[in-house]
Amino acid sequence: MTREIIDYGQFAERLRQQQQGRPRWELLHAVQQEWGYEDPGGEPGHSRWGGENRTDGIDWELPVPQALNEWWDSPLNSFAFNPRLYWVHTQWPPTISELELPPDSALVAPGGDRRVCVFMSEYHYSHAWGYLAAEAELPDPRVVVSVGGEWVVQSRSLSEFLMQLAFERMPAHYGWTLRVPRAVVDADPEIVRRLTASYRELGLLPWQEMGTDALSYGAPDAVVRHGRGPGADFAIVINARTREALVAVAETLGVDWSGDKAIRPPSEVPAPLEDLGPVTLAAGEADPRGRWTVLMRGHSAPPAVPGAAAALVPAPGTLRSVAANRSGTTLVAGDVDGSVHVLETDDESPETIVLTLHRAPVTALACLELANGKRLVLSGDEHGVIRYWNTRRKPMRIPFDRRATPVRALAAAQLETGPAFAAAWADGLVRIWDLESDAVAGLRLGTGIRFLGLDADGTLRVTDGHGTSALALDLAKLWPHRDLQLRLDGVDWGSLWTARGPGHMVPELIGKVASDDKKTAMDAVHDLYRLLVSKEASSTAAVPAIPFLVDLMTDPDNRSRSTLLLLIADLADVRQARGGRGDAQLAAVRAALPALRYLHDDPESPIRWAANELEQNCAASPA
Repeated sequence: MTREIIDYGQFAERLRQQQQGRPRWELLHAVQQEWGYEDPGGEPGHSRWGGENRTDGIDWELPVPQALNEWWDSPLNSFAFNPRLYWVHTQWPPTISELELPPDSALVAPGGDRRVCVFMSEYHYSHAWGYLAAEAELPDPRVVVSVGGEWVVQSRSLSEFLMQLAFERMPAHYGWTLRVPRAVVDADPEIVRRLTASYRELGLLPWQEMGTDALSYGAPDAVVRHGRGPGADFAIVINARTREALVAVAETLGVDWSGDKAIRPPSEVPAPLEDLGPVTLAAGEADPRGRWTVLMRGHSAPPAVPGAAAALVPAPGTLRSVAANRSGTTLVAGDVDGSVHVLETDDESPETIVLTLHRAPVTALACLELANGKRLVLSGDEHGVIRYWNTRRKPMRIPFDRRATPVRALAAAQLETGPAFAAAWADGLVRIWDLESDAVAGLRLGTGIRFLGLDADGTLRVTDGHGTSALALDLAKLWPHRDLQLRLDGVDWGSLWTARGPGHMVPELIGKVASDDKKTAMDAVHDLYRLLVSKEASSTAAVPAIPFLVDLMTDPDNRSRSTLLLLIADLADVRQARGGRGDAQLAAVRAALPALRYLHDDPESPIRWAANELEQNCAASPA
């Protein structure tokens, strides 16, 4: 599908429409979506009270502007869901700054309140953003920024500032980036002349962060920031939604983009969707990896759900999905507004509980009662978000899973390995989770799935528009790394250290190395490099991690084998360290050599080369 090209040369007109009365957050929502930010579902991980809050310097008599309250309460507030996109500190309630407006400031009328209410600071506290105390009663006041010991206007309104802040931050994460040093631009003034001649300003006030005084221009699928101030190390920064758009701007400006790694790819890349045709399962068909076999194909109907489940939604026209556990003691229904209605009929005083867990229609539900009496509910929505919770506890804040395509079916069962969930998305991917180990299998079955059923004997029933297929699952092959995941849980990683702090992230990354998605697996290996590899053996987490990495390397289906083998080889390239860490780390890798020597004959040359590196590093003695 061809991606729509957005000409940011027209952005000033969009901004004008916003200023003339369009919904306050419409432009923020559009900018975030255009650059690839996706609503993660779930609940915010950062609240208004979670910033650098102070107990002094607050004037409780001043109202908080309506726009700031709305931003904190809105699911469009991407900062609340992912603060690391922004690198700012927030303050709630806004505090009175010690830096006041001078008596002759034109920002307030003579005799007016000359204080500033600070609601946000730059990450290094180099400056702060606030609004005038004299304008605190306005619903959407101007925003001022501290620059060189004085306050200057940054944005014409709070809502415009928060949109502009997202515009300043998100393209660097989600887009392609080329940064041109000041020295290059100073040496060729024609670059700026070509910029102003070729592209239109966005219509936003110059961005005044860290002395950059940056004016932004719009191009097809790209924005160009001209840092005019002394703090701008890079006088020109190009961010583009595609690499082609970035190259087009660079060539127009006449700047060199051909150097090694001059263009930076996006650091935030949405997980790719599958490109599958309709599901076509036939009796006797089997998965190439032996994970499932189709036992039969027929027209069996999905299990009936008690009609009382549908009655949980008061307005029948808003009902979207229903489910019940096998005993019928837990009934759930989902509606168009994203709410899940739950009734446990065997309670002494049954009462319907309504939880608004989704920001899209609830498209699928499943229930499961465990042997210990706990009851689990799984719900999926039109945005691809899955939520999971125990009916006796509050739902988890973060989604159980999320993909950028609607959830079409859910199922749950108690298998011989323990509780398991299954989900089907609209693009044809089916995932099956083992809850005890967090192991997950991805089955690319095809589009058009309407219902999933999961039986205790490991039978997966897949219903499409033409019938139902019964698939016998081989659990050992479905989750080949299930035991590895369980063993990972047996290590106290938090007490171990990596090159970047405690080892809490190590087990999660090792688990991702086993992913069916090549990029996920490769990214995890690269992250483990940064955490574990050190010639000084500074990482105490490396030794316990090595056996797990070796197990994954012996899996022929691993998607990161050559890079993973180099990681293991580099863990053997270690010098002596205090406490014998170097000896222990080298010994752990040497112990794995017998299991990996067969890789010298691997058909892939990068793996043969990495196997040779492993042998050489293991043969050397720590210096």
